[in-house]
Amino acid sequence: MSGRLRPLKLLTGVIVSVFLLAVASGIAGAEPGKGKGQKKVTLCHKGKVTITVGLPALWAHLKHGDKVGPCNAHPAPNTAKLTVFKRVINHHGGSKHAADFTISINGVTATGGNTLAGSATGVTKTVTSFGSYNVTEASVAGYELLHASHGCSGTIKAGQHLVCVLTNGDLAAKLTVVKQVINDHGRTKTAADFTITINGVTAVGGNTFAGSATGVTRTLSTVGGYTVTEASVTGYALQSASAGCSGTIALGEHKTCVLTNNDLPA
Repeated sequence: MSGRLRPLKLLTGVIVSVFLLAVASGIAGAEPGKGKGQKKVTLCHKGKVTITVGLPALWAHLKHGDKVGPCNAHPAPNTAKLTVFKRVINHHGGSKHAADFTISINGVTATGGNTLAGSATGVTKTVTSFGSYNVTEASVAGYELLHASHGCSGTIKAGQHLVCVLTNGDLAAKLTVVKQVINDHGRTKTAADFTITINGVTAVGGNTFAGSATGVTRTLSTVGGYTVTEASVTGYALQSASAGCSGTIALGEHKTCVLTNNDLPA
């Protein structure tokens, strides 16, 4: 029996190793661009070998110390280079891309202008004055800056080639649903006796849930047009639904829907 188990253990170990390697290189859960036709970036790997990698693996290589551009490439005399990468993560229904962000290099002079559109494959600027600098971006509705690498600010000197990676993520929308029940005709149902459904968008944790007088807040993983409805309950009629119970919800918004039911005379 133990002899038959060894190949299975070996195979399992290989599968786990391959998966961990994929995660480390940024392949697992990669951003759009994975597979054939993905955008490529040239790097100097470990200071010795010029390689070309796809975007999903780029961030891991930069973290490990690989440099942008071919090995043995140096800025022209009395200049420096600054490469700016724009990374956008859409996990909550956002659709913006790197080029939708406007980036500025501040404090030094860059050939061709200090303002540029973001690029997932990077924009390299030749710097002709030196000293303290920082890289900033104009705000984009529904997005927040998650991380700016150490190369996005500091001091740049002649002969250097620095790299800045700005990472943005879309902000989740949230919808809170409050269930109010008025019993003025002798009935005894409470908020929890009503089943409520959010339609048109995807809610983390499920779109259908029991009503709550204190409210149920759902984080949305998609945005757009939506409605909030409820299953009918015998002896009750929907008296009112607030403005937040239907319409359009955008990234970063938090809307509240109040559904009020009244019991009917017996």
